Amino acid sequence: MKIYKKFMNIIAAVEKVVLSVVLVIVTAITFANVVVRKLTSSQFAWSEELVINLFILLIMLGCALAAQEGSLISLSLIYDRLQTGAKKVFITIISVFNLVFWGVLIKTGFDKVINQMDTGKHTSSLNWPEWVFTIFLPIGAIFLVLHTIEFFITNVLGDGLKAGEEDGND
Repeated sequence: MKIYKKFMNIIAAVEKVVLSVVLVIVTAITFANVVVRKLTSSQFAWSEELVINLFILLIMLGCALAAQEGSLISLSLIYDRLQTGAKKVFITIISVFNLVFWGVLIKTGFDKVINQMDTGKHTSSLNWPEWVFTIFLPIGAIFLVLHTIEFFITNVLGDGLKAGEEDGND
């Protein structure tokens, strides 16, 4: 369990670096596009396409990091009123449903990527293969699976929730 936690801490650190770099890139591109649009009557045609697709990466990795802490949307109205044992059961149920959903997202995402590779579709502005951006969805879902499992291990199998102790989520 400790090896998995160390591995996931490394993964989370890499995710944070990727998120930071992508956010800086998105901000710079958007700012440059606004400046160009205000100073001239044109804009970077490719910027919207790139920014929207990078936002998908930001969202997926951000959700994965939220899953690591158990901060994804849950039924805290019920959860906060449960005793430690019941909280573990609740986390188990939520984790199973999340893992099923992430699994469906992975499968449909990779099916879409394979379809786009087979058809050779390209984006309209950048003329890049569409699968280059679509792959962010299933890859992000893989990180969601890893962090959901990590949260489950920590809080159900590990010592994340101790009797009489708060879980740290508001």
